[in-house]
Amino acid sequence: MKIDYAEVQSLAPRMIDEYAAAFRSNDANTVLEKYEISANQLRLAHFFAQMLQETGGFKIQKESLWYSPSRLMQVWPRRFPTLEIAQQYAHNEEKLGEYVYGHRLGNDSPGDGFKYRGRGLLQMTGRSAYAKYGRDLGIDLEANPELAYHRDHCLEIAAAEWNASGYHGKSCNQLADADDIVGVTYAINGGQTGIEDRRFWLRKTKGVWSDRPAPDAVREQLASRASANLELIADTSTAFAVQQADGLAMDAVAPAGFGARAASIALGEWRRFGEQTYDIRGHAINVGHKEGETPYWQYVGEYWKYGVNNDTLTGRDHSVPWSAAFISWVMRRAGAGSRFHYSPQHSIYIFRAIKDLLQGKPDAGFYCYQLREWKPQVGDLVCWARRDGIDYQHQNGGDYPGHCDVVIEVGADQIEIVGGNVGDSVTKRPLRLNDAGFLEATNQGGENLFGIMRCRL
Repeated sequence: MKIDYAEVQSLAPRMIDEYAAAFRSNDANTVLEKYEISANQLRLAHFFAQMLQETGGFKIQKESLWYSPSRLMQVWPRRFPTLEIAQQYAHNEEKLGEYVYGHRLGNDSPGDGFKYRGRGLLQMTGRSAYAKYGRDLGIDLEANPELAYHRDHCLEIAAAEWNASGYHGKSCNQLADADDIVGVTYAINGGQTGIEDRRFWLRKTKGVWSDRPAPDAVREQLASRASANLELIADTSTAFAVQQADGLAMDAVAPAGFGARAASIALGEWRRFGEQTYDIRGHAINVGHKEGETPYWQYVGEYWKYGVNNDTLTGRDHSVPWSAAFISWVMRRAGAGSRFHYSPQHSIYIFRAIKDLLQGKPDAGFYCYQLREWKPQVGDLVCWARRDGIDYQHQNGGDYPGHCDVVIEVGADQIEIVGGNVGDSVTKRPLRLNDAGFLEATNQGGENLFGIMRCRL
Protein backbone atom coordinates (compact mmCIF):
# COMPACT_ATOMS: atom_id res chain seq x y z
CA MET A 1 0.00 0.00 0.00
CA LYS A 2 1.32 3.42 -0.95
CA ILE A 3 0.52 6.86 0.39
CA ASP A 4 -0.07 9.93 -1.71
CA TYR A 5 1.14 13.39 -0.73
CA ALA A 6 -2.38 14.75 -1.21
CA GLU A 7 -3.57 12.42 1.57
CA VAL A 8 -0.98 13.76 3.98
CA GLN A 9 -1.68 17.33 2.93
CA SER A 10 -5.39 16.85 3.63
CA LEU A 11 -4.49 16.15 7.26
CA ALA A 12 -2.19 19.15 7.69
CA PRO A 13 -2.61 21.66 4.86
CA ARG A 14 -0.33 24.18 6.61
CA MET A 15 2.57 21.87 7.34
CA ILE A 16 6.05 23.39 7.14
CA ASP A 17 7.99 23.07 3.89
CA GLU A 18 10.64 20.71 5.26
CA TYR A 19 8.08 18.09 6.25
CA ALA A 20 6.11 18.61 3.04
CA ALA A 21 9.24 17.88 1.04
CA ALA A 22 9.81 14.69 3.02
CA PHE A 23 6.31 13.39 2.27
CA ARG A 24 6.50 14.41 -1.40
CA SER A 25 9.78 12.57 -1.82
CA ASN A 26 9.92 9.42 -3.93
CA ASP A 27 11.61 7.78 -0.93
CA ALA A 28 8.62 8.23 1.38
CA ASN A 29 6.86 5.02 0.36
CA THR A 30 10.15 3.15 0.31
CA VAL A 31 10.72 4.08 3.96
CA LEU A 32 7.19 3.09 4.98
CA GLU A 33 7.53 -0.24 3.20
CA LYS A 34 10.98 -0.89 4.72
CA TYR A 35 9.58 -0.69 8.25
CA GLU A 36 6.30 -2.43 7.28
CA ILE A 37 4.26 0.58 8.36
CA SER A 38 2.36 0.61 5.08
CA ALA A 39 1.49 -3.08 5.38
CA ASN A 40 -2.03 -2.04 6.37
CA GLN A 41 -4.07 1.08 6.89
CA LEU A 42 -4.30 0.87 10.67
CA ARG A 43 -0.52 1.06 10.94
CA LEU A 44 -0.47 4.12 8.71
CA ALA A 45 -3.28 5.74 10.69
CA HIS A 46 -1.56 5.22 14.04
CA PHE A 47 1.91 6.17 12.80
CA PHE A 48 0.72 9.43 11.26
CA ALA A 49 -1.51 10.23 14.26
CA GLN A 50 1.50 10.04 16.57
CA MET A 51 3.62 12.23 14.27
CA LEU A 52 0.84 14.78 13.89
CA GLN A 53 0.45 15.08 17.65
CA GLU A 54 4.18 15.31 18.34
CA THR A 55 4.62 18.08 15.75
CA GLY A 56 1.39 19.99 16.28
CA GLY A 57 0.13 19.17 12.80
CA PHE A 58 3.56 18.95 11.12
CA LYS A 59 4.51 22.46 12.24
CA ILE A 60 7.06 21.83 15.01
CA GLN A 61 10.64 20.91 14.16
CA LYS A 62 12.26 21.13 17.58
CA GLU A 63 10.98 21.26 21.11
CA SER A 64 10.54 24.69 22.62
CA LEU A 65 11.55 24.94 26.26
CA TRP A 66 10.38 28.53 26.65
CA TYR A 67 7.77 28.18 29.40
CA SER A 68 6.04 30.46 31.85
CA PRO A 69 6.03 29.36 35.51
CA SER A 70 2.38 28.34 35.42
CA ARG A 71 2.88 26.33 32.25
CA LEU A 72 5.84 24.50 33.78
CA MET A 73 3.63 23.45 36.66
CA GLN A 74 1.07 22.09 34.20
CA VAL A 75 3.51 20.24 31.93
CA TRP A 76 5.81 18.81 34.62
CA PRO A 77 3.77 18.86 37.85
CA ARG A 78 6.11 16.41 39.57
CA ARG A 79 9.20 18.49 38.83
CA PHE A 80 7.57 21.85 39.51
CA PRO A 81 5.16 21.36 42.40
CA THR A 82 5.38 25.01 43.51
CA LEU A 83 5.49 28.39 41.79
CA GLU A 84 8.75 29.20 43.56
CA ILE A 85 10.53 26.25 41.96
CA ALA A 86 8.99 26.90 38.54
CA GLN A 87 10.12 30.54 38.53
CA GLN A 88 13.75 29.44 38.70
CA TYR A 89 13.50 27.76 35.28
CA ALA A 90 10.88 29.83 33.47
CA HIS A 91 11.96 31.54 30.22
CA ASN A 92 15.41 29.91 30.33
CA GLU A 93 15.57 27.11 27.76
CA GLU A 94 19.09 25.90 28.46
CA LYS A 95 18.62 25.75 32.22
CA LEU A 96 15.28 24.01 31.85
CA GLY A 97 16.64 21.53 29.32
CA GLU A 98 19.42 20.57 31.68
CA TYR A 99 16.99 20.20 34.57
CA VAL A 100 14.39 18.03 32.85
CA TYR A 101 16.67 16.03 30.53
CA GLY A 102 20.14 16.26 32.06
CA HIS A 103 21.84 13.14 33.46
CA ARG A 104 19.38 10.79 31.82
CA LEU A 105 18.62 9.56 28.29
CA GLY A 106 22.37 9.49 27.72
CA ASN A 107 22.73 13.21 28.45
CA ASP A 108 25.87 12.88 30.56
CA SER A 109 27.78 16.04 29.58
CA PRO A 110 26.87 19.60 30.63
CA GLY A 111 24.47 21.12 28.11
CA ASP A 112 23.34 17.77 26.66
CA GLY A 113 19.83 18.14 28.05
CA PHE A 114 19.21 21.24 25.96
CA LYS A 115 21.28 20.19 22.94
CA TYR A 116 19.50 16.86 22.53
CA ARG A 117 15.95 18.03 23.24
CA GLY A 118 13.05 16.81 21.11
CA ARG A 119 13.37 17.10 17.33
CA GLY A 120 11.75 15.68 14.24
CA LEU A 121 8.51 13.95 13.42
CA LEU A 122 8.44 11.94 16.65
CA GLN A 123 10.44 14.46 18.68
CA MET A 124 13.46 12.20 19.25
CA THR A 125 14.94 13.12 22.65
CA GLY A 126 18.20 12.35 24.44
CA ARG A 127 21.78 11.84 23.34
CA SER A 128 21.41 8.05 23.42
CA ALA A 129 18.62 8.22 20.84
CA TYR A 130 20.53 10.64 18.61
CA ALA A 131 23.55 8.34 18.77
CA LYS A 132 21.57 5.15 18.13
CA TYR A 133 19.57 6.33 15.14
CA GLY A 134 22.51 8.26 13.75
CA ARG A 135 24.59 5.10 13.90
CA ASP A 136 21.83 2.88 12.49
CA LEU A 137 21.04 5.22 9.59
CA GLY A 138 24.52 6.54 8.85
CA ILE A 139 23.75 10.14 9.88
CA ASP A 140 25.98 12.09 12.26
CA LEU A 141 23.12 13.20 14.48
CA GLU A 142 25.26 13.63 17.59
CA ALA A 143 27.37 16.31 15.92
CA ASN A 144 24.48 17.72 13.89
CA PRO A 145 21.23 17.26 15.83
CA GLU A 146 19.38 19.62 13.47
CA LEU A 147 19.51 16.88 10.83
CA ALA A 148 16.76 15.13 12.81
CA TYR A 149 14.16 17.29 11.07
CA HIS A 150 15.87 17.62 7.68
CA ARG A 151 13.69 16.64 4.72
CA ASP A 152 16.10 13.90 3.69
CA HIS A 153 16.12 12.16 7.07
CA CYS A 154 13.12 13.04 9.24
CA LEU A 155 10.70 10.39 7.95
CA GLU A 156 13.16 7.51 8.15
CA ILE A 157 14.27 8.56 11.63
CA ALA A 158 10.63 8.56 12.76
CA ALA A 159 10.02 5.18 11.11
CA ALA A 160 13.13 3.74 12.75
CA GLU A 161 11.99 5.06 16.15
CA TRP A 162 8.57 3.50 15.58
CA ASN A 163 10.17 0.21 14.59
CA ALA A 164 12.41 0.11 17.69
CA SER A 165 9.68 1.06 20.17
CA GLY A 166 7.10 -1.12 21.86
CA TYR A 167 5.05 -1.69 24.96
CA HIS A 168 4.70 -4.83 27.08
CA GLY A 169 6.38 -7.05 24.52
CA LYS A 170 4.46 -5.76 21.50
CA SER A 171 5.95 -3.65 18.71
CA CYS A 172 4.29 -0.46 17.52
CA ASN A 173 3.10 -2.27 14.41
CA GLN A 174 1.49 -4.98 16.53
CA LEU A 175 -0.12 -2.40 18.80
CA ALA A 176 -1.46 -0.55 15.77
CA ASP A 177 -2.81 -3.81 14.34
CA ALA A 178 -4.80 -4.16 17.57
CA ASP A 179 -5.94 -0.52 17.26
CA ASP A 180 -4.42 0.09 20.70
CA ILE A 181 -3.96 3.86 20.92
CA VAL A 182 -3.01 3.65 24.60
CA GLY A 183 -0.28 1.08 23.96
CA VAL A 184 1.08 2.96 20.96
CA THR A 185 1.21 6.16 22.99
CA TYR A 186 3.08 4.46 25.83
CA ALA A 187 5.56 3.11 23.26
CA ILE A 188 6.18 6.50 21.62
CA ASN A 189 5.71 8.88 24.53
CA GLY A 190 6.63 6.73 27.50
CA GLY A 191 3.36 7.77 29.15
CA GLN A 192 -0.01 9.20 28.17
CA THR A 193 0.93 12.83 27.54
CA GLY A 194 -1.41 14.34 24.95
CA ILE A 195 -3.56 11.22 24.70
CA GLU A 196 -6.71 13.17 23.81
CA ASP A 197 -4.87 15.01 21.03
CA ARG A 198 -3.59 11.69 19.76
CA ARG A 199 -7.12 10.31 19.70
CA PHE A 200 -8.22 13.41 17.79
CA TRP A 201 -5.53 12.88 15.17
CA LEU A 202 -6.28 9.16 14.98
CA ARG A 203 -9.89 9.92 14.11
CA LYS A 204 -8.64 12.13 11.29
CA THR A 205 -6.04 9.67 9.98
CA LYS A 206 -8.58 6.86 10.03
CA GLY A 207 -10.67 8.99 7.74
CA VAL A 208 -7.80 8.76 5.25
CA TRP A 209 -6.44 5.28 5.95
CA SER A 210 -8.63 2.70 7.57
CA ASP A 211 -9.59 -0.88 6.88
CA ARG A 212 -12.63 -0.19 9.00
CA PRO A 213 -15.83 0.91 7.35
CA ALA A 214 -16.69 4.16 9.10
CA PRO A 215 -14.53 7.28 9.31
CA ASP A 216 -17.23 9.35 10.98
CA ALA A 217 -16.96 9.69 14.73
CA VAL A 218 -19.98 7.63 15.73
CA ARG A 219 -19.26 4.60 13.57
CA GLU A 220 -15.55 4.77 14.35
CA GLN A 221 -16.42 4.68 18.04
CA LEU A 222 -18.47 1.54 17.48
CA ALA A 223 -15.50 -0.01 15.68
CA SER A 224 -13.01 0.91 18.39
CA ARG A 225 -11.85 -1.15 21.30
CA ALA A 226 -13.74 1.12 23.64
CA SER A 227 -16.99 -0.31 22.27
CA ALA A 228 -16.13 -3.81 23.42
CA ASN A 229 -18.80 -3.39 26.08
CA LEU A 230 -21.42 -3.49 23.32
CA GLU A 231 -20.60 -7.13 22.61
CA LEU A 232 -22.47 -8.25 25.71
CA ILE A 233 -25.39 -5.84 25.62
CA ALA A 234 -27.85 -8.63 24.80
CA ASP A 235 -26.79 -10.56 27.89
CA THR A 236 -25.96 -7.73 30.25
CA SER A 237 -28.27 -4.89 29.34
CA THR A 238 -28.68 -4.07 33.01
CA ALA A 239 -25.10 -4.77 34.09
CA PHE A 240 -24.07 -1.18 34.62
CA ALA A 241 -27.42 -0.27 36.15
CA VAL A 242 -26.99 -3.12 38.61
CA GLN A 243 -23.44 -1.96 39.30
CA GLN A 244 -24.66 1.55 40.03
CA ALA A 245 -27.40 0.17 42.26
CA ASP A 246 -24.83 -1.92 44.11
CA GLY A 247 -22.70 1.19 44.51
CA LEU A 248 -25.59 3.15 45.97
CA ALA A 249 -26.33 0.36 48.40
CA MET A 250 -22.66 0.24 49.39
CA ASP A 251 -22.63 3.96 50.03
CA ALA A 252 -25.78 3.66 52.11
CA VAL A 253 -24.32 1.09 54.50
CA ALA A 254 -20.70 2.25 54.49
CA PRO A 255 -19.27 3.81 57.67
CA ALA A 256 -19.25 7.58 57.81
CA GLY A 257 -15.48 8.20 58.01
CA PHE A 258 -13.57 8.44 54.73
CA GLY A 259 -10.99 5.80 55.66
CA ALA A 260 -13.68 3.33 56.68
CA ARG A 261 -15.65 4.09 53.50
CA ALA A 262 -12.60 3.51 51.30
CA ALA A 263 -11.88 0.22 53.08
CA SER A 264 -15.51 -0.86 52.75
CA ILE A 265 -15.57 -0.10 49.03
CA ALA A 266 -12.30 -1.97 48.42
CA LEU A 267 -13.56 -4.93 50.44
CA GLY A 268 -16.79 -4.93 48.44
CA GLU A 269 -14.82 -5.22 45.20
CA TRP A 270 -12.78 -8.06 46.70
CA ARG A 271 -16.00 -9.93 47.44
CA ARG A 272 -17.38 -9.19 43.98
CA PHE A 273 -14.25 -10.67 42.38
CA GLY A 274 -14.59 -13.91 44.33
CA GLU A 275 -12.47 -13.18 47.42
CA GLN A 276 -9.03 -14.02 46.05
CA THR A 277 -6.75 -14.27 49.10
CA TYR A 278 -3.00 -14.63 49.67
CA ASP A 279 -1.22 -15.77 52.80
CA ILE A 280 1.55 -13.91 54.63
CA ARG A 281 4.14 -15.30 52.17
CA GLY A 282 2.22 -14.10 49.13
CA HIS A 283 0.87 -17.51 48.12
CA ALA A 284 -2.73 -17.90 46.95
CA ILE A 285 -5.01 -19.72 49.38
CA ASN A 286 -8.20 -18.87 47.50
CA VAL A 287 -8.38 -18.02 43.80
CA GLY A 288 -11.02 -15.56 42.66
CA HIS A 289 -12.27 -14.38 39.29
CA LYS A 290 -9.76 -12.95 36.81
CA GLU A 291 -9.66 -9.69 34.88
CA GLY A 292 -10.46 -11.27 31.49
CA GLU A 293 -13.53 -13.21 32.60
CA THR A 294 -17.07 -12.05 31.91
CA PRO A 295 -18.33 -9.76 33.40
CA TYR A 296 -15.18 -8.91 35.38
CA TRP A 297 -13.38 -7.33 32.44
CA GLN A 298 -16.20 -4.78 32.40
CA TYR A 299 -15.67 -3.98 36.08
CA VAL A 300 -12.02 -3.24 35.33
CA GLY A 301 -13.26 -0.97 32.53
CA GLU A 302 -15.25 0.95 35.13
CA TYR A 303 -12.11 1.44 37.22
CA TRP A 304 -10.40 2.92 34.18
CA LYS A 305 -13.34 5.08 33.15
CA TYR A 306 -14.38 6.52 36.49
CA GLY A 307 -11.02 6.29 38.23
CA VAL A 308 -8.75 7.99 35.70
CA ASN A 309 -11.12 9.08 32.90
CA ASN A 310 -9.95 6.46 30.36
CA ASP A 311 -12.84 4.90 28.48
CA THR A 312 -10.76 2.76 26.10
CA LEU A 313 -9.37 0.14 28.48
CA THR A 314 -10.98 -2.89 30.11
CA GLY A 315 -9.86 -6.09 31.79
CA ARG A 316 -9.22 -7.54 28.36
CA ASP A 317 -6.22 -5.24 27.99
CA HIS A 318 -4.00 -7.69 29.81
CA SER A 319 -0.80 -5.82 28.99
CA VAL A 320 -1.86 -2.61 30.78
CA PRO A 321 -1.71 -2.68 34.61
CA TRP A 322 -4.96 -1.44 36.20
CA SER A 323 -4.03 -1.39 39.89
CA ALA A 324 -3.65 2.41 40.07
CA ALA A 325 -6.96 2.87 38.23
CA PHE A 326 -8.52 0.67 40.92
CA ILE A 327 -7.11 2.81 43.74
CA SER A 328 -8.22 6.00 41.98
CA TRP A 329 -11.72 4.53 41.54
CA VAL A 330 -11.91 3.64 45.23
CA MET A 331 -10.81 7.16 46.18
CA ARG A 332 -13.46 8.75 43.93
CA ARG A 333 -16.20 6.45 45.20
CA ALA A 334 -15.25 7.18 48.79
CA GLY A 335 -15.50 10.92 48.12
CA ALA A 336 -11.89 12.15 48.05
CA GLY A 337 -12.85 14.87 45.58
CA SER A 338 -9.96 17.17 44.69
CA ARG A 339 -7.83 16.01 47.61
CA PHE A 340 -6.35 12.95 45.89
CA HIS A 341 -3.92 12.93 42.94
CA TYR A 342 -5.79 10.50 40.65
CA SER A 343 -3.48 8.76 38.22
CA PRO A 344 -3.04 5.51 36.24
CA GLN A 345 0.47 5.40 37.75
CA HIS A 346 0.90 4.79 41.49
CA SER A 347 4.21 6.64 41.70
CA ILE A 348 2.49 9.90 40.76
CA TYR A 349 0.31 10.10 43.84
CA ILE A 350 2.94 8.52 46.10
CA PHE A 351 5.48 11.18 45.12
CA ARG A 352 2.92 13.97 45.49
CA ALA A 353 1.96 12.69 48.95
CA ILE A 354 5.62 12.78 49.98
CA LYS A 355 5.91 16.36 48.70
CA ASP A 356 2.64 17.35 50.37
CA LEU A 357 4.01 16.11 53.70
CA LEU A 358 7.34 17.90 53.28
CA GLN A 359 5.59 21.13 52.32
CA GLY A 360 2.92 20.73 55.00
CA LYS A 361 0.00 21.25 52.62
CA PRO A 362 -3.04 21.55 54.88
CA ASP A 363 -5.60 20.40 52.29
CA ALA A 364 -3.71 17.30 51.15
CA GLY A 365 -5.82 14.17 51.46
CA PHE A 366 -2.80 11.96 52.12
CA TYR A 367 0.68 12.38 53.55
CA CYS A 368 3.24 9.70 52.71
CA TYR A 369 5.51 8.62 55.57
CA GLN A 370 8.40 6.25 55.98
CA LEU A 371 7.31 2.92 57.45
CA ARG A 372 8.86 3.68 60.85
CA GLU A 373 7.04 7.03 61.10
CA TRP A 374 3.38 6.03 60.94
CA LYS A 375 1.34 3.11 62.29
CA PRO A 376 -1.17 1.86 59.70
CA GLN A 377 -4.81 2.84 60.05
CA VAL A 378 -7.88 1.73 58.10
CA GLY A 379 -8.07 3.69 54.84
CA ASP A 380 -4.31 4.26 54.55
CA LEU A 381 -2.42 3.13 51.43
CA VAL A 382 0.70 0.96 51.61
CA CYS A 383 3.29 1.79 48.95
CA TRP A 384 5.48 -0.60 46.96
CA ALA A 385 8.17 -0.12 44.30
CA ARG A 386 8.69 -2.53 41.44
CA ARG A 387 12.16 -1.29 40.55
CA ASP A 388 15.50 -1.65 42.33
CA GLY A 389 16.90 1.58 43.74
CA ILE A 390 13.50 3.10 44.54
CA ASP A 391 12.67 3.86 48.15
CA TYR A 392 11.21 6.73 50.18
CA GLN A 393 14.27 8.97 49.69
CA HIS A 394 14.90 7.95 46.07
CA GLN A 395 11.77 8.55 44.01
CA ASN A 396 13.18 9.20 40.51
CA GLY A 397 11.02 12.31 40.26
CA GLY A 398 7.90 10.22 40.87
CA ASP A 399 8.38 8.11 37.74
CA TYR A 400 8.73 4.38 38.38
CA PRO A 401 6.59 1.22 38.39
CA GLY A 402 4.86 0.85 41.74
CA HIS A 403 1.81 -0.46 43.53
CA CYS A 404 -0.54 0.51 46.37
CA ASP A 405 -3.11 -1.36 48.45
CA VAL A 406 -5.84 -0.10 50.78
CA VAL A 407 -5.57 -0.99 54.47
CA ILE A 408 -8.92 -2.57 55.36
CA GLU A 409 -8.21 -3.98 58.82
CA VAL A 410 -5.63 -3.43 61.56
CA GLY A 411 -4.94 -6.17 64.10
CA ALA A 412 -2.51 -6.63 66.96
CA ASP A 413 0.28 -8.15 64.87
CA GLN A 414 -0.79 -7.75 61.25
CA ILE A 415 -2.92 -5.71 58.88
CA GLU A 416 -5.11 -6.79 55.97
CA ILE A 417 -4.80 -4.97 52.64
CA VAL A 418 -6.77 -5.08 49.39
CA GLY A 419 -5.35 -4.18 45.98
CA GLY A 420 -6.37 -4.40 42.35
CA ASN A 421 -4.54 -6.31 39.62
CA VAL A 422 -2.81 -8.51 42.20
CA GLY A 423 -2.80 -11.93 40.56
CA ASP A 424 -5.07 -10.47 37.83
CA SER A 425 -7.88 -9.94 40.34
CA VAL A 426 -8.84 -7.91 43.41
CA THR A 427 -6.87 -9.58 46.18
CA LYS A 428 -6.72 -9.45 49.97
CA ARG A 429 -3.48 -10.28 51.77
CA PRO A 430 -1.90 -9.75 55.21
CA LEU A 431 1.24 -7.84 56.21
CA ARG A 432 3.03 -8.30 59.52
CA LEU A 433 3.50 -5.52 62.07
CA ASN A 434 6.52 -5.35 64.33
CA ASP A 435 6.23 -5.27 68.12
CA ALA A 436 5.85 -1.49 68.05
CA GLY A 437 2.93 -1.68 65.59
CA PHE A 438 4.80 -0.46 62.49
CA LEU A 439 5.25 -2.13 59.10
CA GLU A 440 8.77 -3.11 58.12
CA ALA A 441 10.39 -3.12 54.69
CA THR A 442 9.70 -6.39 52.92
CA ASN A 443 9.74 -7.88 49.44
CA GLN A 444 6.80 -9.78 48.04
CA GLY A 445 6.54 -10.93 44.44
CA GLY A 446 9.36 -8.62 43.37
CA GLU A 447 7.79 -5.58 45.05
CA ASN A 448 9.56 -3.63 47.80
CA LEU A 449 7.41 -2.13 50.55
CA PHE A 450 8.80 1.30 51.47
CA GLY A 451 6.10 3.76 52.54
CA ILE A 452 2.63 4.35 53.88
CA MET A 453 0.19 7.04 52.80
CA ARG A 454 -1.70 8.29 55.84
CA CYS A 455 -5.33 9.12 55.13
CA ARG A 456 -6.16 12.65 56.33
CA LEU A 457 -9.69 12.84 54.93
